[in-house]
Amino acid sequence: FQALLEFTRTAQVQIGQENVTSLLETADYFQFDRVKLLCEKFLERELHVSNCLGLMIYSQRFAFAELHASARTVALTHWGDVMCQEEFKVLPKEMLVQFLRSDELFVAREDVVFDSVMRWIMEDPAGREEDFLDLVGEVRVTFLSLSFLDILVKRSKRLGDTDTFSRLIKKLNSCPPPSWQITELCPCAGRSYDTLYVLGGKHDKEQQELFVFQPKTGAWQACAPLQRRNLTQYAVAAVGSFLFVTGGYFRDEFVWYSVDWVLIYNCLDNSWLEGPAMKNSRNSHCAVGAGLYLYVLGGSTEEGIIPAVERMALVDSEWESMSPMAQPVERGDAVSMGTRIYVVCGLDENGHVYDGVQRLNTETDSWDVVSFSPLPRYDLCITALNGALYTIGGGAFRFDVETDEWTQVDEECLTQKFFMGCGTVNGRIYLLGQRKGNSALPVVVLFDPYIDTCQVIDNKLPCPLPIHGCVSVRRFDT
Repeated sequence: FQALLEFTRTAQVQIGQENVTSLLETADYFQFDRVKLLCEKFLERELHVSNCLGLMIYSQRFAFAELHASARTVALTHWGDVMCQEEFKVLPKEMLVQFLRSDELFVAREDVVFDSVMRWIMEDPAGREEDFLDLVGEVRVTFLSLSFLDILVKRSKRLGDTDTFSRLIKKLNSCPPPSWQITELCPCAGRSYDTLYVLGGKHDKEQQELFVFQPKTGAWQACAPLQRRNLTQYAVAAVGSFLFVTGGYFRDEFVWYSVDWVLIYNCLDNSWLEGPAMKNSRNSHCAVGAGLYLYVLGGSTEEGIIPAVERMALVDSEWESMSPMAQPVERGDAVSMGTRIYVVCGLDENGHVYDGVQRLNTETDSWDVVSFSPLPRYDLCITALNGALYTIGGGAFRFDVETDEWTQVDEECLTQKFFMGCGTVNGRIYLLGQRKGNSALPVVVLFDPYIDTCQVIDNKLPCPLPIHGCVSVRRFDT
């Protein structure tokens, strides 16, 4: 309570692990909304696979909606790690069922979902065995691997085994749940997950290469290349199952000039087509998907840096002009979160580094400047993870938009490092192509704050450098 009294005098509050929950509950009771929000964001920054289930239960008890959503997202995107934690052992059945039913549960294989059911049952066989068929009914049997099913079948036919695991498998064999027997009750699609598309290569080649990273297997796959020579400084964004290459700087036989081109890649049929030209030719701009719209923001023309913003609806493929940026920039980076688009830093019309974070409310078509970067740069890598912005370039920071708090990410592999592209994929941040002076290293760095991981996972990025675009696309297996 003393901390709240101090807040009324100074508008400052000291939050730490030792007082955050008591302070949060007191602030909630006395309706100190600002302190409550600061405490929630503190706990969100503390989220980890080892505590996300506990914080989810805690936030549900006190109706802390944002903290609950963030904790749930960590659990959904890190199920293979979460199921090995102590908190998982005491997870209520009702909450476990909610996870198992979710299309957003990310696992490398559906086999892991079955294993998590068995792990939970085996923690208290006497009290939980009767829940086995209910829970295993949430496993999507058509997506279990053949090798895993073979193991289950063989285990069910072994005579003489009387241990709990064998008994449960035999029960499953003799009395499978309805979703394992009736086709109409079994989901026809697998669980959703993100893939990472990367477009790169030298502009003077006949084509620029497109690759997709499959996070379930860790494999890269070549896609249809972009057949366009002498095009650079364009922007890449994703809307639905489509990638959009917009604008850029193009050289014909003699001169360079900005273009208004739109080139569209269909992820479903691996093909390129030309889209409707933008209203403005531009290069070194930002592009980002928000809902069913593609937004193009700022950039440069032959006349200089422009604040112009335009968007195209995926359904009608027509461009419309929107409110201009508060500060025109080129070589910034943009990311969308819900109905908001954030443009971070860049170069202004005088060639100076702009340190502001500009926000576009897509519902009201209005701009404001919400904060200023503690380490302003141009050509930053920006991505969103679980409701926060991450900026990487010379150093790494987490920015909590609602509280205007910048937190430095203390990871050696990100300090004094610059990258060509980054993207958030299934609750993890991937950084690609480390800049080294006038050259670059073809590395892939995985940064996952929820399992304390930040390391190079690949020294041979298959996509040729430089990287021009890096975006994630949601998909389902069928």
